[in-house]
Amino acid sequence: MKRGAAVTLCGVEPESSVRVWRSEVAGGCLCMSGTTTGYAVEPAGEYVVGVVLAGAMRVRRGRERLVFGPGDVCAWDPSAPHRGTAYGCPRWTARLVVLEGAALDEILDDREPVAIDLRFSEPLIRDVRLAERFVELHRALETTSWALERDTLLADWLHDAGGGEQAVDEPRRARQDPALRRACELLHDELPANVTLAELERAAGVSRHRLSRLFRVAFGMPPHRFQLAQRIRLARRMLERGVAVADVAQATGFVDQSHLHRHFRATLGMTPAGYARLTAQTYKTSAAT
Repeated sequence: MKRGAAVTLCGVEPESSVRVWRSEVAGGCLCMSGTTTGYAVEPAGEYVVGVVLAGAMRVRRGRERLVFGPGDVCAWDPSAPHRGTAYGCPRWTARLVVLEGAALDEILDDREPVAIDLRFSEPLIRDVRLAERFVELHRALETTSWALERDTLLADWLHDAGGGEQAVDEPRRARQDPALRRACELLHDELPANVTLAELERAAGVSRHRLSRLFRVAFGMPPHRFQLAQRIRLARRMLERGVAVADVAQATGFVDQSHLHRHFRATLGMTPAGYARLTAQTYKTSAAT
């Protein structure tokens, strides 16, 4: 991927500009780079990791209040929404990677098809070497580089940022449960459908209470949030291919465009149309160079 010009991000202040592209690493992780005055994210199963390059941001997540400055690493898990504003300056510059569950499976090389065992002890990490390695990784993700280089840099960085091996026995056992596998298969196969909890219960062959607990233990979210994560993931891919927003909404199970708009903006901080324009411009600039 060649470097491209910065593009104004839909829905934020005019002086904010970012680039968004999907790297080929691990089946495609979402990369972002640029300057902004604020953001709001409600994760749908994604991890957001990155480094602040200039300026500073103040982030709120639940009762947490954290200030990130130049060289600070951010490592957000999907446990709760978070939002950031510029701190002591009009804006800040950062590089980010959004890691979807499917990409994590491949990156972490787990034998379980829906395994997510990445854990960050704290969202704010002050480690100069880790920050430098992330910038090296991010540059490899936006330029022409060997697949082995990209894959290794990302896998090693995640391993070290997560504190090494973080396998958790209970989540692993939950993901190995045949009932959860059957439920996940139904949600995957019937993604556009309005699946009810009763239908999911019948497919899994266990009680609703047991099924909800399996989802929470295995993925840290209830079944409907897991379904939303799959829908948002597919919507992003379709928008990147230039599919019309109305068609994306229908194909991914949203009631209408406004329903997709609301959930998409909550999870990524921009509208579906804005995301489509931004990725189209980035790829167009890349192809031209």
